[in-house]
Amino acid sequence: MKKVMLTLLFAFLSVSLFAQVPVTFQVNMGYQIRHNLWAAGDTLVIRGDFEKAVDTSASDWAGYQFMMAPRATNDSVYVLVVNFPVKDTGTTFNYKFVETIKGADSWESTASGGNRSFKLVSPTVTLPVVNFSDQVDLQVATVKNIVVFTADLSAILGSGIGHFDPSADSIQVLGLSNWGGYNVDQTTFSGNRTLQPVFGQPGMYSTTLTFYGPVGDSTGWKFTAFPGTSFGNGGYETGGNRFYTFVADTVNANQLPVIVPVINPLFPALTKPLSVTLHVDMNHAVDFHNKLAIDPTKINFVGVSGGLSHALGPWTLNWTVSDTSDGPTYVDTISTIKVLHDDGKNGDQVAGDHIWSIQVTVPIGTPGGVYEYKFGCDYPGVDTVNNGSSYLDNEMGFGVNHSFLVIDGPAVVINNVFGVKDSVATGIKQVGNNIPSQFTLSQNYPNPFNPSTIIKYSVPKAQLVTLKVYNLLGQEVATLVNNQQNAGNYEVTFSADKLASGIYFYTLNAGNFVSTKKMILLK
Repeated sequence: MKKVMLTLLFAFLSVSLFAQVPVTFQVNMGYQIRHNLWAAGDTLVIRGDFEKAVDTSASDWAGYQFMMAPRATNDSVYVLVVNFPVKDTGTTFNYKFVETIKGADSWESTASGGNRSFKLVSPTVTLPVVNFSDQVDLQVATVKNIVVFTADLSAILGSGIGHFDPSADSIQVLGLSNWGGYNVDQTTFSGNRTLQPVFGQPGMYSTTLTFYGPVGDSTGWKFTAFPGTSFGNGGYETGGNRFYTFVADTVNANQLPVIVPVINPLFPALTKPLSVTLHVDMNHAVDFHNKLAIDPTKINFVGVSGGLSHALGPWTLNWTVSDTSDGPTYVDTISTIKVLHDDGKNGDQVAGDHIWSIQVTVPIGTPGGVYEYKFGCDYPGVDTVNNGSSYLDNEMGFGVNHSFLVIDGPAVVINNVFGVKDSVATGIKQVGNNIPSQFTLSQNYPNPFNPSTIIKYSVPKAQLVTLKVYNLLGQEVATLVNNQQNAGNYEVTFSADKLASGIYFYTLNAGNFVSTKKMILLK
């Protein structure tokens, strides 16, 4: 009997000492999401004076052990269940939520100015959903906006593959909902999102939409071409979202400026292999996440990934060192980030000059068109940047990528600078409807310029057109045009805000026509 009593006592003590009380923490990040204060890759943790009680290896008010996750897919409420020792029942604990953005911690600021707290009670604790920093959107009046969207597709208008074909293709305004900024109420939305041809203006498309929002706030959107299988990037404009800002006028239509969408029609498949060499200058590289300079002498490797999976690797989901190999076999395949070289081999020109290179072959049958790609850099300690999440995706922000045209032709060689988008053309548009009789390349205007200038040129027949900018050393610093264009007169705006003052040259190649002119940037 005594033995039985001792066994029961031991069991009771074991349950008392080692039983746990689950505590559910909940926080709504909706305000941060709606106001672009929260993005993919950002993390959220709980810190407080409970950490050592729950995890003896932890330190109170520090660390990333207690990381939260969305309650469900696309849910703005983040949740974490933490098991507390039952022996601490009755104890009051303090805590706060902390978000990590681009590698920097941001502690919430509560309305009371102090910490959050709760009392541990058995058998379970479910804390109410609170807003991060107690931030909420005030109920503000929304006003009706009548908005006219106009797209200029004249530069890619045509028939068949490689063009925007009016007989088969369409273009729409997508977004204006939950793409960032104000979330427009779709029950009050009206109008046809599909743009219609503007009478008497070939290549011009327009539509009028009506929706509601608070004056001064903005909502994200993009042009998208259909069907997506006929265009690069699934028909969506490349680059970041556009934003519409609500105005006070509720009666008159708000005519937006004419936009040349960043939409790239696909071209015929390659009939022969295409050699592509990419160079990227790492001498002045900066990590996008923490904005700190990268020592080029300490770079372990540079990788590239993008939309051309058979040659450059796919848009990887992880952007970590493990993406560079298919362990445990470590065989380089299309599922991995491709690694560049600085050894004077594999397309690299000078060993040790911190200009990394890769030479690949795009196989026969690859659909032609504009493909995007981005570099990533590995160096000591990089895996701690961005809280260890997608740390190799450290060249440029979301939607800001390099690109090149895949089409039958000579070998492609592209000189990139890490962190600098290769194309700095702010718009390519066809001027008038006249068909020129010969090729021309005009002198840029103004010249000298700071920082923008306009370059005009004429193409008498449809063909592949490239317009590139070079420095005094003959190095390519910008690709302004690199696509198939119809016969016509064109102009492109070149913005050199990231270039140093000096003399530059721009060269037009179209068929057998080649012309180069000089321009001067004075800052």
